Amino acid sequence: MVQAKGIVTAAAGALALGMAGLVGGVGQAAAPVPAAQDAASTLAIPYQLESERKVLRVLESAPMRAEIARVEALYAADPQGKTAVGKATIRRAAHSIAVAATQYAVGEDTDRPGAFWTVNAPHDWFGLKVPRSGYGIDNPDNVYRNIMVDAAARYEIHGRIKQPAPAELHFEMRDAIPGTTVMAAEGGKQLSTLRSDQIVMDSEGRFTITVDNQPANGRTNHLQTPEQGKYLIIVRDLFTDWATQNPVALDVRRVGGPPVAPPPDEAALARRAAELLAKIAPFWVQYDNTFIYSRPANTLGQARVRPGGRGMSGSGHFALKPDEAWVITLDPLGAVSLGVQLSDPWGVAYEYAARTSSLNSRQARPNADGTYTLVVSQRDPGVYNWLDPENQPAGMLAIRWQSLPAGARPENAIREGKVVPLAKLKQALPQETVFVTPAQRKSQQAERLASYQRRLTQ
Repeated sequence: MVQAKGIVTAAAGALALGMAGLVGGVGQAAAPVPAAQDAASTLAIPYQLESERKVLRVLESAPMRAEIARVEALYAADPQGKTAVGKATIRRAAHSIAVAATQYAVGEDTDRPGAFWTVNAPHDWFGLKVPRSGYGIDNPDNVYRNIMVDAAARYEIHGRIKQPAPAELHFEMRDAIPGTTVMAAEGGKQLSTLRSDQIVMDSEGRFTITVDNQPANGRTNHLQTPEQGKYLIIVRDLFTDWATQNPVALDVRRVGGPPVAPPPDEAALARRAAELLAKIAPFWVQYDNTFIYSRPANTLGQARVRPGGRGMSGSGHFALKPDEAWVITLDPLGAVSLGVQLSDPWGVAYEYAARTSSLNSRQARPNADGTYTLVVSQRDPGVYNWLDPENQPAGMLAIRWQSLPAGARPENAIREGKVVPLAKLKQALPQETVFVTPAQRKSQQAERLASYQRRLTQ
């Protein structure tokens, strides 16, 4: 069965379903997402918590401290590092991508695999204060989890859907960690995918995915690796409704392969994390300069179709005066999710747990014709569909159309983009635009924070 708004299970048989702590003002140490309840949650599995403990220790190692300093110098030497906003966000961005590199290193143990929740807002839970992780204009609508596998071994990923389910569940096998191979629009090469409209599960939402280097041979949920090597599986739980949808429970098991090697010690993890950071930081600087900053500010090119059924995407960068706004109108094209995200000049998302630096088609208010008009501006314009750049006048923007119907055309995706004076903003917006008072904005932000926090507790 397929429902456009999420994954559902049927009552009979097996069915294929459609299914650094630097936040707030840039440079300010703001309170992270409040502590989770003591009760276990879908994401707070022992593997997750032990991996995060390792990440925190490795981040304090000498190799990582030295590499973070080199990344800060790399950013400072880039043209974006000469701008006021780029300079102000260097430390925040370098630390965020360093956390991501450390998460990759810790999660590379293919003999003791797990689904590692990464690319997330700062969070306090179970005695851990976990800093921000992210880069590449990360999408707050996704719960990202990484699974590393060895082609010489065999694995099973056991999952269970908890209703209300994500709008889409997506498993993507990559040739390597993004940013460690050749320059490409997707940050690497996609090898195979498995989406929720292809996954077979039972009446209680349980499913098993097999992973090895052999063909499926009749196995319904299967990801085939190349013959040899280690590969990254990125799992994305796509939330359109943060207030109700739940992460999918995942349990990864190594069920066969060569003898298990001893786990790496933390000195080896520190060296590996520094090695990865030394690769991915310059890669993404070059990526942004090649694919985003090569175009004029405050403009959007045509949307592009993404591989593996991942919909479409668009991107750009903005540089606005304090009295200006960038007004963007988008056609959802029938997508289950249309989302727009803002980041700093280095690709690290502006604060999104308690501020609207991202909006999706459930969170934003549509126009009468079904399109969406959103406003980017340094100051709050009083528009409900405000993309909040955390008091900054510049940064990057990504647009993602996900779970699209057949026949959606990229040339119809972006209707308009224009810069207007804030004093004339109302005249530039559709007549039905929803405006908010300061009190209503605070309420919107409080509801958003509570909705995001559910990820820690469900």
